[in-house]
Amino acid sequence: MANKIFRFALGSAAAPYSGLWRAWTHEDEVHLAAPTASEVVALTIYPTGRWRITVGGVVSKWTRPKDFRLGWSRGPDLIIPHTDTPVLLPASDPYAAEPVSWLPPPAPGLQARISLLIATPSAETSHWRPVEAAGTQALAALPLRTAGTFHLYRLDEPIPAGDQRTAVAAQQGPVPLTVVISADQSGLPSFRESHGA
Repeated sequence: MANKIFRFALGSAAAPYSGLWRAWTHEDEVHLAAPTASEVVALTIYPTGRWRITVGGVVSKWTRPKDFRLGWSRGPDLIIPHTDTPVLLPASDPYAAEPVSWLPPPAPGLQARISLLIATPSAETSHWRPVEAAGTQALAALPLRTAGTFHLYRLDEPIPAGDQRTAVAAQQGPVPLTVVISADQSGLPSFRESHGA
Protein backbone atom coordinates (compact mmCIF):
# COMPACT_ATOMS: atom_id res chain seq x y z
CA MET A 1 0.00 0.00 0.00
CA ALA A 2 1.29 3.46 -0.90
CA ASN A 3 2.42 5.69 1.94
CA LYS A 4 -0.20 8.27 2.94
CA ILE A 5 2.00 10.27 5.37
CA PHE A 6 5.08 12.40 4.68
CA ARG A 7 6.81 14.23 7.54
CA PHE A 8 9.58 16.62 6.62
CA ALA A 9 11.77 19.43 7.87
CA LEU A 10 14.96 21.19 6.80
CA GLY A 11 18.27 20.60 8.52
CA SER A 12 18.67 17.71 10.95
CA ALA A 13 17.19 16.43 14.20
CA ALA A 14 20.16 18.03 16.02
CA ALA A 15 19.85 21.35 14.14
CA PRO A 16 16.41 21.90 12.54
CA TYR A 17 16.15 24.92 10.22
CA SER A 18 12.40 24.78 9.69
CA GLY A 19 9.24 23.63 11.35
CA LEU A 20 8.39 19.94 11.42
CA TRP A 21 5.63 19.53 8.82
CA ARG A 22 3.28 16.58 8.46
CA ALA A 23 1.43 15.99 5.18
CA TRP A 24 -1.09 13.20 4.88
CA THR A 25 -4.17 12.05 2.99
CA HIS A 26 -7.35 10.53 4.35
CA GLU A 27 -9.91 9.24 1.85
CA ASP A 28 -10.02 12.17 -0.62
CA GLU A 29 -8.91 14.83 1.88
CA VAL A 30 -5.46 16.44 1.92
CA HIS A 31 -3.92 17.64 5.19
CA LEU A 32 -0.81 19.64 6.09
CA ALA A 33 0.07 20.76 9.62
CA ALA A 34 2.93 21.96 11.78
CA PRO A 35 3.23 23.12 15.40
CA THR A 36 4.69 26.59 15.92
CA ALA A 37 5.89 28.37 19.03
CA SER A 38 2.34 29.07 20.22
CA GLU A 39 -0.17 27.15 18.08
CA VAL A 40 -0.74 24.60 15.34
CA VAL A 41 -1.06 25.69 11.72
CA ALA A 42 -3.22 23.32 9.67
CA LEU A 43 -4.57 23.04 6.14
CA THR A 44 -7.38 20.75 5.00
CA ILE A 45 -8.29 20.45 1.33
CA TYR A 46 -11.69 18.84 0.92
CA PRO A 47 -12.75 16.96 -2.24
CA THR A 48 -15.55 19.50 -2.72
CA GLY A 49 -12.92 22.13 -3.54
CA ARG A 50 -13.12 23.91 -0.20
CA TRP A 51 -9.96 24.65 1.78
CA ARG A 52 -9.78 25.26 5.50
CA ILE A 53 -6.72 26.93 7.04
CA THR A 54 -6.56 27.01 10.83
CA VAL A 55 -4.04 29.01 12.85
CA GLY A 56 -4.69 28.38 16.51
CA GLY A 57 -8.41 29.10 16.86
CA VAL A 58 -8.68 31.28 13.74
CA VAL A 59 -10.21 29.62 10.68
CA SER A 60 -9.98 30.89 7.09
CA LYS A 61 -11.89 29.35 4.20
CA TRP A 62 -10.69 29.36 0.61
CA THR A 63 -11.81 27.89 -2.70
CA ARG A 64 -9.63 25.61 -4.78
CA PRO A 65 -8.48 27.42 -7.94
CA LYS A 66 -9.16 26.18 -11.45
CA ASP A 67 -6.72 23.71 -12.96
CA PHE A 68 -3.57 25.36 -14.31
CA ARG A 69 -3.00 22.33 -16.54
CA LEU A 70 -5.33 19.48 -17.41
CA GLY A 71 -6.00 17.66 -14.13
CA TRP A 72 -3.51 19.70 -12.07
CA SER A 73 -4.45 22.30 -9.43
CA ARG A 74 -2.31 24.20 -6.95
CA GLY A 75 -2.64 24.16 -3.21
CA PRO A 76 -0.99 26.79 -1.02
CA ASP A 77 2.80 27.05 -1.27
CA LEU A 78 4.96 26.61 1.81
CA ILE A 79 7.89 29.06 1.81
CA ILE A 80 10.87 28.44 4.08
CA PRO A 81 13.62 31.09 3.91
CA HIS A 82 17.28 30.45 4.66
CA THR A 83 18.24 30.93 8.28
CA ASP A 84 21.56 30.64 10.12
CA THR A 85 19.90 29.85 13.45
CA PRO A 86 18.18 26.56 14.34
CA VAL A 87 14.45 26.58 15.00
CA LEU A 88 12.91 25.59 18.32
CA LEU A 89 10.71 22.52 17.85
CA PRO A 90 8.09 21.47 20.42
CA ALA A 91 9.40 19.25 23.20
CA SER A 92 6.65 16.67 22.69
CA ASP A 93 5.98 15.04 19.34
CA PRO A 94 2.70 13.09 19.07
CA TYR A 95 3.96 11.47 15.86
CA ALA A 96 7.44 10.53 17.09
CA ALA A 97 7.04 6.97 15.77
CA GLU A 98 6.72 8.26 12.19
CA PRO A 99 9.92 8.80 10.19
CA VAL A 100 11.02 12.32 9.26
CA SER A 101 12.63 13.23 5.93
CA TRP A 102 15.36 15.75 6.80
CA LEU A 103 15.97 17.90 3.72
CA PRO A 104 18.91 20.23 3.11
CA PRO A 105 18.21 23.89 3.97
CA PRO A 106 18.37 26.47 1.18
CA ALA A 107 21.64 28.33 0.63
CA PRO A 108 22.03 31.92 1.91
CA GLY A 109 19.86 34.31 -0.08
CA LEU A 110 17.51 31.52 -1.16
CA GLN A 111 14.18 30.18 0.05
CA ALA A 112 12.70 26.74 -0.36
CA ARG A 113 9.28 26.83 -2.02
CA ILE A 114 7.33 23.64 -1.33
CA SER A 115 4.48 23.41 -3.82
CA LEU A 116 1.37 21.40 -2.96
CA LEU A 117 -0.23 20.06 -6.11
CA ILE A 118 -3.24 17.84 -6.63
CA ALA A 119 -3.35 15.65 -9.72
CA THR A 120 -6.77 14.23 -10.56
CA PRO A 121 -6.97 10.99 -12.58
CA SER A 122 -7.32 13.10 -15.75
CA ALA A 123 -3.78 14.46 -15.17
CA GLU A 124 -2.44 11.18 -16.58
CA THR A 125 -3.67 12.19 -20.02
CA SER A 126 -1.78 15.52 -19.93
CA HIS A 127 1.64 13.78 -19.59
CA TRP A 128 2.97 16.93 -17.85
CA ARG A 129 4.92 16.64 -14.60
CA PRO A 130 6.20 19.48 -12.37
CA VAL A 131 9.72 18.02 -12.43
CA GLU A 132 9.94 19.34 -15.99
CA ALA A 133 10.61 22.78 -14.45
CA ALA A 134 14.37 23.25 -14.04
CA GLY A 135 15.58 22.68 -10.49
CA THR A 136 12.31 21.15 -9.24
CA GLN A 137 12.64 18.17 -6.88
CA ALA A 138 9.83 15.70 -6.24
CA LEU A 139 9.45 15.13 -2.48
CA ALA A 140 6.38 12.90 -2.11
CA ALA A 141 3.25 11.60 -3.84
CA LEU A 142 0.44 10.58 -1.49
CA PRO A 143 -2.57 8.71 -2.89
CA LEU A 144 -6.16 9.85 -2.58
CA ARG A 145 -8.97 7.29 -2.54
CA THR A 146 -10.66 8.36 -5.79
CA ALA A 147 -9.51 11.94 -6.46
CA GLY A 148 -5.98 11.21 -7.72
CA THR A 149 -2.69 12.01 -5.99
CA PHE A 150 -1.36 14.74 -3.68
CA HIS A 151 2.17 15.84 -4.68
CA LEU A 152 4.83 17.87 -2.89
CA TYR A 153 7.58 19.49 -4.94
CA ARG A 154 10.47 21.72 -3.91
CA LEU A 155 12.19 24.52 -5.78
CA ASP A 156 14.87 26.75 -4.20
CA GLU A 157 14.64 30.33 -5.47
CA PRO A 158 16.06 33.76 -4.60
CA ILE A 159 14.35 35.51 -1.70
CA PRO A 160 12.52 38.53 -3.21
CA ALA A 161 14.21 41.84 -2.44
CA GLY A 162 11.18 43.05 -0.48
CA ASP A 163 11.38 39.98 1.76
CA GLN A 164 15.11 40.17 2.46
CA ARG A 165 15.80 40.78 6.13
CA THR A 166 18.86 42.50 7.47
CA ALA A 167 21.36 39.82 8.37
CA VAL A 168 21.71 39.30 12.09
CA ALA A 169 24.31 37.35 13.97
CA ALA A 170 23.31 33.80 14.79
CA GLN A 171 21.61 33.78 18.17
CA GLN A 172 22.47 31.51 21.04
CA GLY A 173 20.13 28.54 21.00
CA PRO A 174 17.11 27.80 18.81
CA VAL A 175 14.63 30.57 17.93
CA PRO A 176 10.82 30.33 17.95
CA LEU A 177 8.93 29.53 14.76
CA THR A 178 5.84 31.34 13.50
CA VAL A 179 3.94 30.82 10.26
CA VAL A 180 2.37 33.73 8.38
CA ILE A 181 -0.55 33.18 6.02
CA SER A 182 -0.74 35.52 3.04
CA ALA A 183 -2.32 35.58 -0.41
CA ASP A 184 -0.88 36.50 -3.79
CA GLN A 185 -2.53 38.81 -6.35
CA SER A 186 -4.70 35.96 -7.64
CA GLY A 187 -5.93 35.20 -4.12
CA LEU A 188 -3.98 31.95 -3.73
CA PRO A 189 -2.86 31.60 -0.09
CA SER A 190 0.62 30.61 1.03
CA PHE A 191 2.34 29.66 4.28
CA ARG A 192 5.60 31.46 5.07
CA GLU A 193 7.83 30.51 7.97
CA SER A 194 9.26 33.27 10.11
CA HIS A 195 12.14 32.44 12.42
CA GLY A 196 12.87 34.38 15.58
CA ALA A 197 10.99 36.66 17.92
